[in-house]
Amino acid sequence: MEPSERNLLLDHVKNCSGTNKLSVIFAIICIVDVFGVFPVVALPKAIIDCGLYGALVITVVCSVQIYTAILLGKCWIIAEKIDLSLERKNRYPYSALAEITYGRSLSNFVSFLVDMTIFCGGIPNLIVASQNLQLLGLRLSDNAFDVSFCYWIIILGTILCPVLWLGSPKDMKLLCSISVTIVILVFLLVVGCLIFSSMEQAPETDNAFKSQRSLWELIFISYGIISFQYDIHPSILTIQVDMKEKSKLNSAVIGAFTLSLAMFLTVTVTAAIKFGSSVRPSLLETLPTTIPLHFAAFFVALQLCLSSAVSNSALYQHMEDCMEISRAFNHRRCVLRTTLTLLAVLIAESVPRFDLVMSLIGGTLTGPLVFILPPLFYLKMLSIESKHEKEVTLVNFTKSVYNGDEETSLLTNSDGNRCRKQEQELGKSIEIACCVTIVAVSAVCTVVTTYVNVKSAIAFTDFAQPCIYNVSKTLVKS
Repeated sequence: MEPSERNLLLDHVKNCSGTNKLSVIFAIICIVDVFGVFPVVALPKAIIDCGLYGALVITVVCSVQIYTAILLGKCWIIAEKIDLSLERKNRYPYSALAEITYGRSLSNFVSFLVDMTIFCGGIPNLIVASQNLQLLGLRLSDNAFDVSFCYWIIILGTILCPVLWLGSPKDMKLLCSISVTIVILVFLLVVGCLIFSSMEQAPETDNAFKSQRSLWELIFISYGIISFQYDIHPSILTIQVDMKEKSKLNSAVIGAFTLSLAMFLTVTVTAAIKFGSSVRPSLLETLPTTIPLHFAAFFVALQLCLSSAVSNSALYQHMEDCMEISRAFNHRRCVLRTTLTLLAVLIAESVPRFDLVMSLIGGTLTGPLVFILPPLFYLKMLSIESKHEKEVTLVNFTKSVYNGDEETSLLTNSDGNRCRKQEQELGKSIEIACCVTIVAVSAVCTVVTTYVNVKSAIAFTDFAQPCIYNVSKTLVKS
């Protein structure tokens, strides 16, 4: 059966791959595709700026992200056991889980939060892709072809717009594989460029702006950037729903984080040794002109455009569902997607710097989805599961009394059941304590990070004006 454009993106994987479910290996590929090239080219500076504290920040934040992603997987497995109709509600699994645990109102809020995260997440993609095209033009022409990334943002938005009209990709498996291959190529090219470069070749940096921020501000900014770049939670349930063995989601999450963090660690350590604090927000801007750098800049722009097209399609499909827009190609779809693309271009032109946007999105929007909601869902699911088990136990006990033969067996095994139950209760108590701690600390971090990033964004305008100011000024002069 031909897949409809209205299905979830990963539903196409099942149709294209020739099998009904995803293997653990391909689940890892899907997760690494969501991470993309940002951990390789845009995360090193944030960690290097924090010094040794940067290693602690990324270790703690990523460990918690892995744990909360696993919690979401556990929630879904429990929910499927309790609600057999959940198989028909897996189109938007995060929202479905919110509805099961806390009702329709929270489900609507989660849907809004996921949509906002997807939309805002495409803005740094657009900015970094444009900056890499500007860099590529300058390096290839020996600074003769100087088209500002402010104009490249408009050009890329114009090029992507008709592509987004066509709906969602039909071969998600091929698309994910190509995207991850590009990520690995960028990693190899960047490492090669770093190894054969030197400190003397590094360009001047904006250390004046960095000096205005304290260590604590840098740490909270890093927290937001890490949260943004390793945000897998809105997609993790969709991947789990399509896995052959849903209980192996843990392996997929840990494997994907291990692969992505290994690439990040290699690049960051090498960049810190070579350039130290001279590393720029985009690592490619730090490197000297070489042929490998040209390829790296092109591949980064390609991967980010590919990632934007794929992730935005999920947002567009959800909004079209809400607006009851027909599944067939029509003018209403074109108007909606064009409007959203123009809005993304306008916001991209209005922000001062992509890393500040990443941190703001990661701290304000992604934080609740990654750190606050999963533990709350899990605590509620434990309560629901406990009630369900009591009901099942009561039914079984009633049956055993009615049959007579099984009553003795139940009494005989009561001691063993009591021991196992005590062990389970201890494990649940530890999990509850962890969840409560994560929710409390994350709530504070979300508020503080939002404040720090808004403050930093305002302060940075004293050092550099956003694109919209420069473009409008140019248009007025002309």
